[in-house]
Amino acid sequence: MKITAEDIFKFLKGKGILFTYTGDKKTVITGFAPLKNLRENAVTWIRSSDAEGAGNIGQYENLLLIAPKDWEDFQRKSGAVIRCKDPKAVFFKILESFFTKQQPASISETATVLSHRIGKNVSIGAHCFIHEDAVIGDHVSIGNHVCIECPAVIGNDTMIHSGVVIGTDGFGYYEEDGIYRKVPHFGGVWIGERVEIGANTCIDRGTMEDTYIGNDVKIDNLCHIAHNVRIEDRGVVIALSLLGGSSVLEEGSYLAPGVMVRNQVRIGRDSLVGMGAVVTKNVESNTVVVGVPAKAIRENR
Repeated sequence: MKITAEDIFKFLKGKGILFTYTGDKKTVITGFAPLKNLRENAVTWIRSSDAEGAGNIGQYENLLLIAPKDWEDFQRKSGAVIRCKDPKAVFFKILESFFTKQQPASISETATVLSHRIGKNVSIGAHCFIHEDAVIGDHVSIGNHVCIECPAVIGNDTMIHSGVVIGTDGFGYYEEDGIYRKVPHFGGVWIGERVEIGANTCIDRGTMEDTYIGNDVKIDNLCHIAHNVRIEDRGVVIALSLLGGSSVLEEGSYLAPGVMVRNQVRIGRDSLVGMGAVVTKNVESNTVVVGVPAKAIRENR
């Protein structure tokens, strides 16, 4: 693909993104490259002047560099620099718009789709199973070998990666005469809009009410979301994390890799739980907690 820096400037202006630029707006861009493995005629981004590979920038003349507002330009004969508030976000918006190939929506012939409530432009991969009471919104992408096994709502523009299981019974039992009796599950799973669920993650159905995943939630690969969990809008759950039954992750909170949250524990709004932490008690809003058991160390700035 061949574009110019000027094409990118026009795109950013159309998106309402604030930026300044210096250099040759006719610089030709044929692709993209990471900072530590640059090539000519590429667009790349930099976080700071001490980033790995920053010293190599001057060797290339035909780069389009996406940099922080305070970036000090270097002397070169050609190329251009875009300065903006969030170089990473701007860089990936450019890649998404100019270099991403959109696959047409399709439903695999090997998928078992029992529901008749499927929205527009929905993709469902090979060997999936979709429950008859599932409601799938518009522009939803479902990978291969995904099972939706209970009444569920999947909001618009949500992406579910391969191997995800949604709607199996949670691990619920009561003891009678020394024998564990299974708790029947009647709830479902409610998933909002613009959610992404990573490969091989499991989300249990609720016992009487739905397990709830809010809008703009991002869940990584290999996570376990137990029955009756509530993850509010913009929550982030990273790989190998586990949320016990009826736990709550309030809006904007972040679980680093390998976090374990005890059942019925609440993580307050805009909090951050550090890598490998075991959360056994409620966490206040805007708090960073780390360790085993997790303890507060500071406000989340």
